[in-house]
Amino acid sequence: MEQRNSSIYRVLARKYRPDNFDSLIGQEALVQTLTNAIELNRLAHAFILTGVRGVGKTTTARILAKGLNCIGPDSTAKPNINPCNQCEPCKAIQMGNHIDVLEMDAASNTGVDDIREIIDSSVYRPVSARYKIYIIDEVHMLSKNAFNALLKTLEEPPDTVKFIFATTEIRKVPITILSRCQRFDLRRVPMDLLITHLSNIATAENIQTEPEAIRLIAYAAEGSVRDCLSLLDQACALGANNITTSVIENMLGHANSNALLDLLQSCLEGDIQIALSSLKKAVDIGAEPEQIISDLMDFTHQASLIASNSDLPDISDSAREKLSILAKLGIPQLARCWQILLKGYQEIKFAPRPEASAEMLIIRLAHTSPMPTPSEILEKLPKAPMQTAREPDKNSEPLSFLRDDDKTVNQSNNSDVSNQEESNIKKIVSEQSQSEKIGAEHEQFVKPLDKENNSPLTNLRDIAEYCEKKGALILAADIRNYVELVNFNSSSLEIQLVEGASEDLPGKIMQFLNATTDKNWQISISDKPGNPTLQEEDKQVREKQLYLASKHPVAQEVSKAFPGAKVIDVVEPTQSESLSSSSSMENSNFITNLEQSGLQKPGNRQEEM
Repeated sequence: MEQRNSSIYRVLARKYRPDNFDSLIGQEALVQTLTNAIELNRLAHAFILTGVRGVGKTTTARILAKGLNCIGPDSTAKPNINPCNQCEPCKAIQMGNHIDVLEMDAASNTGVDDIREIIDSSVYRPVSARYKIYIIDEVHMLSKNAFNALLKTLEEPPDTVKFIFATTEIRKVPITILSRCQRFDLRRVPMDLLITHLSNIATAENIQTEPEAIRLIAYAAEGSVRDCLSLLDQACALGANNITTSVIENMLGHANSNALLDLLQSCLEGDIQIALSSLKKAVDIGAEPEQIISDLMDFTHQASLIASNSDLPDISDSAREKLSILAKLGIPQLARCWQILLKGYQEIKFAPRPEASAEMLIIRLAHTSPMPTPSEILEKLPKAPMQTAREPDKNSEPLSFLRDDDKTVNQSNNSDVSNQEESNIKKIVSEQSQSEKIGAEHEQFVKPLDKENNSPLTNLRDIAEYCEKKGALILAADIRNYVELVNFNSSSLEIQLVEGASEDLPGKIMQFLNATTDKNWQISISDKPGNPTLQEEDKQVREKQLYLASKHPVAQEVSKAFPGAKVIDVVEPTQSESLSSSSSMENSNFITNLEQSGLQKPGNRQEEM
């Protein structure tokens, strides 16, 4: 029986699963925090581990459980960060059959009854271990009632009880649970660490590999160690322990990298025939259209990084040479290429014929690539001379041509101009003078605005308006809706993110400002409460304007005339409207829109009351 069991193959993801923190890669901050906590006897009673799949959440929970209950080979060891894996508690926890360490999958035990069993058993002391430990995986799957039932016990558990939660969806966990736990965010493992880890395992397993093949596996894993080992296992089966680049490309449905780079270069050079021929060859060898477009997006991204003098991960020399050629096209054209590919990628997902959709995308990209960018078009446009409005000369008589016409009329008719005609002439003269006055004031009004736009960014609103000016409308909206300013110091910001904000929003803001300004910006998440968001501030100002408008005499009179009417909007008048308004409205600094169904103003115009 033992001989038969020994022949059962264990996948690499299980065989090389870390059994101590020394073999856990890419999570140095977590390991250091837990090490110091155990040494200083400042260990919390509840932990929550979050991160993408395969980065070591459940593994960390098991290692921590072993470390807290490890007694060493001589049964004298104290809690430590590196369990011995030789004593009975360590072996039992490793096998998953320790009586005091309960591991539960919340995806299949979601109800309040399952949690009630944990609560009832937690009041009893451990049978044989130092601590009674509850490991709940995918904790976000618990029901609302189950979370509520756990709150009291989680806040004040017995001294010998520890809770360890793991989840991939931290936002689905109630804030009341999060506030009672120490949170650890397990990061995606960097690509260079994955490559080193895979190379070491391949050497230990006597697997022949190529460096480029290992890089492709690490890239496809997207920071997940488990995915990385699973792909390596699959590649070993496909290549019979000889993993080459062609094997990986065939397994992942990728086309040859050099061929795809040639395809992208043909598109950006506007050669549609060669681009379509390259696409057909890639599809014929088994590459999926969706994956081809995804690879083209990756190459576009890498070429953009080269064009912006940013660091690149390790790539082959031939790929780097071709990407450098593409980078010479410039950021504007590469950015346009990225947008077209991104849009086309979404279309391919829902297209009934993905291959045809990919061909149309390639045609679109090749057709638009030779076109000039918007900035190039603006540079080629002729610049019209700036015409400045002049103040009317008080000593000169305006509109002398009218006076000449007037003389002609007098000479021909031998009579005075009628009162009506004289009134019309005075009106024209007045309008001309008024127009010149408005033009002069407009010139004075524009100059300060230009000067203000060139001023440094001194607050969060300046940053939002700057993003809008540069065309980053989505980023500006996110700043207004989700960012609370804590502290602003030159080029350093401390902010708080409200619920609903993406985790990478601070990085996006910092990247944009560093790319478009001459300062080196630093943005950090503060643990202090922040000021209201710009959206909330605007809402408060809006409410105040509506209140003041409702107290205006005009609004009061309208309310008396039309019972039930209310102020629904306050609009600042333009400068021309202010200058042309009658004397009776000179003291009014707003236009009030009123709403009331069925009300008519003179002239048969429907007005909102």
